[in-house]
Amino acid sequence: MENLTVCDTHCDTASEALDRGEELFKNSLMLDFERMKKYKGYTQFFAAFTAPEYYDKPFERCSAIIKYILSQTEKNSDIVKLCKCFEDIKLAEQENKLSVFISAEGGEGVKSIEALERLYAMGVRMLTLTWNNDNILGGGAFGDGGGLTAFGKEVVKKMNRLGMIVDVSHASEKTFYDILSITDKPVVASHSNVYELCPHPRNLKKEQIKELINIGGVIGINFYPEFLAASRTADIGDIIRHIEYFLSLGAEDNIGIGSDFDGVDRLPEGIRDVSDTYNIFKELSQKGFSDNLIQKIAYKNIYRLLSICL
Repeated sequence: MENLTVCDTHCDTASEALDRGEELFKNSLMLDFERMKKYKGYTQFFAAFTAPEYYDKPFERCSAIIKYILSQTEKNSDIVKLCKCFEDIKLAEQENKLSVFISAEGGEGVKSIEALERLYAMGVRMLTLTWNNDNILGGGAFGDGGGLTAFGKEVVKKMNRLGMIVDVSHASEKTFYDILSITDKPVVASHSNVYELCPHPRNLKKEQIKELINIGGVIGINFYPEFLAASRTADIGDIIRHIEYFLSLGAEDNIGIGSDFDGVDRLPEGIRDVSDTYNIFKELSQKGFSDNLIQKIAYKNIYRLLSICL
């Protein structure tokens, strides 16, 4: 682990830790700063997830999680740097610190462009427009199949101008294509897998993957067994299977890691927590993947996207 740098585009640890009254430095969850520090470098997007039970006051819930992330990064500023642009990652590396980005999952609280601007001002640099349900921005993966709303299109264009990454995970298929038709920046599917290998509504179909590749986007491999295999169980081999499928479509520059730590109720065999993310890359090395390709999947591909979008 001491020689591996990782960038993970999605975890729900902050939301869980806040609700449980735990710290981000060390906790009983799947990820914390202490375990991240075992790696040569670690960049983590912490999602502020607005769960359905908070839809009566979605912006307030999102803000509470963001404030928690801000307080935790400040409290641990000796080992953590809050990042708002790509250059901040380089500064964190120079200071031997972890890099933390803030994302927002679910656009229920974005009821105006002003609200989006407020999230940006608070440090949010990625927005997952929908969760599983439809909302004012567009259709979700388990919704009625609709696409981006007129307001959703305004939000995507504003995100491009601000320097906020558009996340297409959880989007309906039509919302996905609507986003790609209007964005002028690459987008990310922060925690999604291959539909052809595991036909789940949350996964991306072959043609969607090809379109993401065409615009230079990045797909973060999700560790949730239900998105990896057509059963409740999976292992590291299933993660490798999805990586190899992406590669078969020409996605060498478009694969990343989107663990979904603490947003799932179980993990694949061989991965107990963030300490075991290393095992994926160890397995890739044993299978003959080049060091360069392993580094692309671990962090270089998403770093490229960050350098363009932020």
